[in-house]
Amino acid sequence: MATYADRLEGELTGFSYQAPDGGFAVARVRGEDGREVVVVGPIAHVHKGQHVVLGGRWATHPTFGRQFKSDRVLIEDPRTISGLERYLASGAVQGLGPTFARRVVEAFGLQTLDIIENHPERLRDVPGIGKKRVEQIVAHWERDRAHREIHAALRGHGIGQALANRIIETYGKDTLGVLTREPYRLAAEVAGVGFRTADRIALEVGVSRDDPARAEAAAVYTLREAEGQGHCFLPEDALRERMSRLDVPADRTASALDRLVLQGMAVRHPTGAAARPVYLPELERAEAFISERLGDLVAGCPPTRRVPDVGSAEAKLGLSLNGDQRRAVATALSGGVTVITGGPGTGKTTIVRVLLQAAGRLRQSWLLAAPTGRAAQRLSETTGREAKTLHRLLEYNPHNGGFQRGPLQPLECDGVLVDEASMVDVRLMASLLGALPDGCRLVMVGDADQLPSVGPGRVLGELVASGAVPVATLSEVYRQAAGSGIVRNAWRVNGGEVPISGEKEPTPDGRAPDFYVVERGDPLAAQATALEILTRRLPKLGLDPRQDVQVLTPMHAGPLGTVAMNERIQALLHPNAEALTRGNRRFSVGDRVIQVRNDYDNDIFNGDTGTVLDIAGGRLTVDFDGRPVTLTGEQLRDVELAWCISIHKSQGSEYPAVLVLLHRSHRIMLRRNLLYTAMTRARRFCCVIADPWALRTAVQTRGGDERWTRLAERLMEPAHD
Repeated sequence: MATYADRLEGELTGFSYQAPDGGFAVARVRGEDGREVVVVGPIAHVHKGQHVVLGGRWATHPTFGRQFKSDRVLIEDPRTISGLERYLASGAVQGLGPTFARRVVEAFGLQTLDIIENHPERLRDVPGIGKKRVEQIVAHWERDRAHREIHAALRGHGIGQALANRIIETYGKDTLGVLTREPYRLAAEVAGVGFRTADRIALEVGVSRDDPARAEAAAVYTLREAEGQGHCFLPEDALRERMSRLDVPADRTASALDRLVLQGMAVRHPTGAAARPVYLPELERAEAFISERLGDLVAGCPPTRRVPDVGSAEAKLGLSLNGDQRRAVATALSGGVTVITGGPGTGKTTIVRVLLQAAGRLRQSWLLAAPTGRAAQRLSETTGREAKTLHRLLEYNPHNGGFQRGPLQPLECDGVLVDEASMVDVRLMASLLGALPDGCRLVMVGDADQLPSVGPGRVLGELVASGAVPVATLSEVYRQAAGSGIVRNAWRVNGGEVPISGEKEPTPDGRAPDFYVVERGDPLAAQATALEILTRRLPKLGLDPRQDVQVLTPMHAGPLGTVAMNERIQALLHPNAEALTRGNRRFSVGDRVIQVRNDYDNDIFNGDTGTVLDIAGGRLTVDFDGRPVTLTGEQLRDVELAWCISIHKSQGSEYPAVLVLLHRSHRIMLRRNLLYTAMTRARRFCCVIADPWALRTAVQTRGGDERWTRLAERLMEPAHD
């Protein structure tokens, strides 16, 4: 067996694990010398007995030892009698099971595949094989040959197995036709294929760079890329500039936009609109609908039959609101749409409790929701009422890709309250508004100074800026909250001041400080400090690093990124634990994990976190908020370790303790609302481990995440006055 640092050749003799999607497997490969090697990688589609030439690298697994990690594979016909028999007996050719495989190989030896390919009628010379079985063998062989040709063509264009499977699933027998004649369709219709990949394939198959389809695909790709950055549209000038980076000249951009608008694949607002926005149609419709529906709700919600008795609700709960809070509750109960916003310690949760108590006295039925499972769970715990994620409230149907609740089947309620509203993007907001019955009241509760939603738009900020809906802005900090260093320093950061570490500022009531700043300029020293605080210091305060502490960082790469920190924390908390390996990721029982894409089939969503319960059989079973979910195959691509997560992923969650990492290598992310969001995730303890320059830069930098959206502008138009 020829074995080099990046190459391995031999016969595939069997599998220890095969992912259902064909994208990953643990297999055994044996050479002429009889030695077997464990191979992991995208080889689940190979059949036992086939000869393979693998590219990749050697690695040593802490539990399973030396193995070859393959990232590319060339499949060849079996080269030995035993391999050929193993190949046919594996089910590679329908109609030839183990018994007939042995008979055929005994009859024709290494010429067997040539006989099946070119002289299939000779198979009838084998005892037991009749005309119908020969026809079955030939039909399957021809189908499989076409499948192999498609895979070979895709591999020839540098497309990996998992992505190739998605392309074939999309186009079936038409795959080669799309690949050679309409390659730009791949970027528009297959998840995971970007414009640059489609453009490279188009160049390789001879599509002219002047082809109109190229400029159209580049425009759609650019608008989708902008959506991924949080924008609802791109000004035409910005779109033209971005497309120039893809080598699309300005004149072709203009003509491509004209064609896309005529085809209904883009919407361009008239010259009179600010910056002449260019939208993807779905986002334009969503933004327009939000504006129209909010206006209808504000104008059309009937007044309450009785004046809200906020005081009685306060007395029932044993609470006392200040004037601003009391007015916020009264407005929410009597108006159509109300925004309640404020920083930490201003009593947003208290307001919600009083609001629901008063609504009950008015015999109003209210539903509670939040964008994430963690936020919904916290809302339920603080109110004692059922709260759902917005996706569950609207009853997402994975089979048709939409919500069951909508204009034809609205929610049954008098009011809906949404917590952590800063996380709601325009798509989700449009779906929510479409499901509200006429006359329903809507209350959006959140902190407008936090990071905007991951998805497009900045709905909460636009509602506040528009002045088109009543906004209750809370600024008075509760006396109890004012004693918290976390709260005081969050307000400092939001006001542009550098936070003060607890040892430099006595607490008002003599309590031990709950907020610290530890200065570390060297990233490796910062990493070591974070690990030492996590595993040694915090347990002395009664905080369990496995349950109570969340490490937050702005980015994924580098020694202070999520990838490196997760590997280090996992090694400290679960040393020598048995693990399920998928690519460069390892999962052990007890690991904290996070879902990074919506998985509607399993009813788990981007940002949901859980704990690994089991890794048996190559399957990952995770407890998501008390609900076990088993993941396998491509589903495992959407799960990552969550001992350390990005600050953006922490939105909507709170933790007993938070460690925040900031360094000058994060400079492109350093801004005030990022640090403010991270600090306000902590309830009992927060420590910022920071390069002093990075801390000052974050505090002093406002903006940086501005988004192109016209929602506030639309809300202020005369029709909504």
